[in-house]
Amino acid sequence: MGTVWQNWKLKIMTDRIEKLESLLKLMGEVISEGQDESVIDGLKFINFKDDISGKGFIWSGSGHTKQFLFHAGPDRFFSSENIDLAKGKNFSVNGVKVIDDSELGTSIIKSNLRELGRLKGLVVDGSMSVNQYLYYDAITDRLGLGTEQPNAALSIADQGIELVLGAREYVRAGIGTFNSADLELLTDNTARISISAGGNIELGNRNNGPIQVSIHGTLGVNVGTPDSRTSLHVGGAIKFNDKLHLSGIEPPQGGAFNQGDIMWNSNPQPGRCIGWVCIQAGNPGMWNAFGEIK
Repeated sequence: MGTVWQNWKLKIMTDRIEKLESLLKLMGEVISEGQDESVIDGLKFINFKDDISGKGFIWSGSGHTKQFLFHAGPDRFFSSENIDLAKGKNFSVNGVKVIDDSELGTSIIKSNLRELGRLKGLVVDGSMSVNQYLYYDAITDRLGLGTEQPNAALSIADQGIELVLGAREYVRAGIGTFNSADLELLTDNTARISISAGGNIELGNRNNGPIQVSIHGTLGVNVGTPDSRTSLHVGGAIKFNDKLHLSGIEPPQGGAFNQGDIMWNSNPQPGRCIGWVCIQAGNPGMWNAFGEIK
């Protein structure tokens, strides 16, 4: 009984040794087929030969199989796991740093970034678009909000109206609407100065009562150069206290006038009057001379 038991144990050991030898032989054939250990300048490394696509390192065990393999078409290395560099180390291309733990290398000049965090500074060379709302055209050197074709140095387009701000003809600055639209200057979200698309100007707001307008200097109406000796220089008729004041060489010969309207003599001479006053409304009404010049 003891001899049989010993023979059975010996057979099992012999079978295991044969299987181990077969496995070692197979591993050697696999290794020798695709790689060998080479030494160049004292450096020892594994040399993969012939068709090396799909060859590399595989770690199997608990969890999924970990891989670091070479793939072709295009040639590249594939890693199934993260690659963790030590602090202070970096990835480089041809000896130039590409990225480290805190910054991109200076050789990175193109990107398709979709999201950025907080920026301390930004320099953009060339045209720019932000959220398809803010546009900068580097060719015309113009900035547009709501329009990608700004018509001035700064254009703001909103609800079909384009507000423009910029220089005009190299000697003047302009601010207003580019298209046919009214313009209002606001305080407290209330229009204080309104300019119609046709050019009519309204000071104040009829819905908020009268306002005070102060002019520090000479005001000219229909005159190119107001007389500095006056506070008001009007080149034409005026209406004062609902009375019309005109200038001419004789009383009006036509037109509707009201009592109290005055025609000032534009050619005063000794023995003549300083003007004529309407004493009865009509067309042209009844006029009497006043102010004899002695």
